[in-house]
Amino acid sequence: MIFVMGLFLISSVCALGITPARTTVDFKPGLNKEVSFEVLNSGNKDMNLVLAVQGELAQYISVSAASDSVSSSEVSKSFSYSVNLPDSLEPGLHTGEIFVMELPSSAGADGTQVLATLAVVTQLYVYVPYPGKFASSKMIVYNANQGEDVTFVFPVVSRGEFDLTSVKANVDIYNKLNEKVASFNTNEIAVPSGEKKEIVYKWKADVPIGNYRAAASLIYDEGTINLEETFSIGSKELELQEISVGGFSLGEIAKLEMLVENKWSELISGAYVETKIMNDRGDIVSSFESASYDVEPLSKQVFVSYWDTAGVRVGTYETEVSIKYGDASSVKNLKFQVEKNDLTIVGLGYVISADDDGESNTLVIVLVVVVVLLVLVNLLWFFLLRKKLK
Repeated sequence: MIFVMGLFLISSVCALGITPARTTVDFKPGLNKEVSFEVLNSGNKDMNLVLAVQGELAQYISVSAASDSVSSSEVSKSFSYSVNLPDSLEPGLHTGEIFVMELPSSAGADGTQVLATLAVVTQLYVYVPYPGKFASSKMIVYNANQGEDVTFVFPVVSRGEFDLTSVKANVDIYNKLNEKVASFNTNEIAVPSGEKKEIVYKWKADVPIGNYRAAASLIYDEGTINLEETFSIGSKELELQEISVGGFSLGEIAKLEMLVENKWSELISGAYVETKIMNDRGDIVSSFESASYDVEPLSKQVFVSYWDTAGVRVGTYETEVSIKYGDASSVKNLKFQVEKNDLTIVGLGYVISADDDGESNTLVIVLVVVVVLLVLVNLLWFFLLRKKLK
């Protein structure tokens, strides 16, 4: 079986194809049905083919030919199999598979060599209805960001003899501490026998970021189906907020302090920052990493990196800053504008310069001087006015 599956995977990218991939039949006692399918010769080659049947329904399936050939001039070739069902089968799904295998060119059409180079399969699904009313369903939950709508979908198939007149779902939402944070009831639908319909409900995620569990009871006329699914509000994400550089001097080792925010409700451990600095041709001129850090839930952490600027020239460099954690990464594309005694970083929504602190101190000094002058002027005016009144 492992061998056959390997052949099937190979065939998906090669010259042999088949259509349809599946045929679905509703069970009827003693059903006799002919099913057609086509083998596709997308490689336009001469092929010798062998057909085989397997699966639970194999004893009820007969192929039109055990072997055949396809010429390079044939884009496709039609085949068929006959289905002869018994008078009764157990309720539920029953399956069979019809394999079409290409023989090696050295093999004869009689199929004496069982090794196939390629294989494709078409499936037969037979649904036997359950007595009375019976439903099958599952719950699909689509993740969303905080404050947005989480979509719940319940595909419901009526597999019984009679129609389902009332189908709805009751859903409870639990957080990671197993505390119930919300509950809701969906709308009610009817599903005719043998048909499929969906219940769709949108729930507004006014809850903290994190992982949640939905426990649902799908209630229909004569039964209940218990369903459970996990989903996430927000994403497990680290985001670069800003980069600070102090005392930059070209040719020396620069210290970069990178503020990273954890937008997830759980600890993210083993995260580090990788920085790649590239010239105008896209060549990497410098690459360096920070140490690893653990970032607490919904908090910020400074990552420290050191850049040895020896040999780096004055100019503007395209820079890729990647925060890596587990199998995930968050990438920011920035520009590093390098001067002899200044490093300006552009691309985080604002400009960060290595000499910002010096400019701020100068501004503070100027403001202090202005305030002192205003005080002196007011005092002088006060004494002159008082002397005049005397």
